[in-house]
Amino acid sequence: TVIQEKFEKLKQISPDLTKCHIVLEKLSKHHQTANTACARLDLKVPHISDIVISEKCNEDEESLKSAVIKVFKRSQAILREEKKHRRDRNRTPRPDKFEIEKEGVEDEDE
Repeated sequence: TVIQEKFEKLKQISPDLTKCHIVLEKLSKHHQTANTACARLDLKVPHISDIVISEKCNEDEESLKSAVIKVFKRSQAILREEKKHRRDRNRTPRPDKFEIEKEGVEDEDE
């Protein structure tokens, strides 16, 4: 199914994913003329706040499928961005280490 395929892609991006909950719900007809639904994706990944993404759509099967794909794509983008951010943060040199090495080089030239 589409949900299972998209979940596998999320696991490839973030293997430490601990929660993936997709909810398809019919929205209340109060003040609405069309039959609307909502696809909501709840994710939990360690070191990241909970991720909740929702997409409103019509109640028909194609619209629901499209909404599911959209929420998974947005979650993939968020997870990739967070992964890149963590990787870049880990690569940033510590200022105190850099200063020590810089001072040591200057002392040798004198």
